[in-house]
Amino acid sequence: MTETINAWIDWLLQSLGLSGPYILLVTVPLTVLQSLFGFFPLAVLIVLHVSVFNVIGGMLVSWLACNIGAMLSYFLFRRFLFDWFDRKWRSKLKRYDKWQRYLDRYGVWTLVLLRTIPIMPSNVINFMSAVSPMKVPAFIWGTVLGNLSYIWLFGTLGSTLIVSREEWNGFLLWYGVFVVILIGIFIRRHWGHLQEDKRSRME
Repeated sequence: MTETINAWIDWLLQSLGLSGPYILLVTVPLTVLQSLFGFFPLAVLIVLHVSVFNVIGGMLVSWLACNIGAMLSYFLFRRFLFDWFDRKWRSKLKRYDKWQRYLDRYGVWTLVLLRTIPIMPSNVINFMSAVSPMKVPAFIWGTVLGNLSYIWLFGTLGSTLIVSREEWNGFLLWYGVFVVILIGIFIRRHWGHLQEDKRSRME
């Protein structure tokens, strides 16, 4: 599936005669569509951006595009597309009930985790956020941090053939520091909730 999508994107770029920074005319709209319909992995576009803009530039471009796509889809789901998405995905969303409860309870932090680890499609994450009690600022923070985490990780993994091993190890090391800081803040803010969840599992 991923190879088919790569070939389709390459064909689209060649057909339009786009290269260099002009690929954003295709990749940004594709990122928005991905945030709405979830029809291909975002890692494809991250690798493409890294190959064109180098590692840091590619990650930054991908991060901005993913944030734009997530924000637009969140507000569209909340205001206009709720009924359509609910009808189309109602049966499939049942498997994510546990994550919906975590999203309602931990808000930003569940959003960061779900965006970092591709447990579910990004459009489902946007929809679940739109129907949760989460406030708009919390969604923005969770999306900004979660997309940063995801893109930092997959942008680094996708750059193995572009940068030296030392530089690659540096990106991965700083990503590890970033994750440790996030985990520390989460534990400090939600220690009480974590203890409650632990007791409920033991009962």
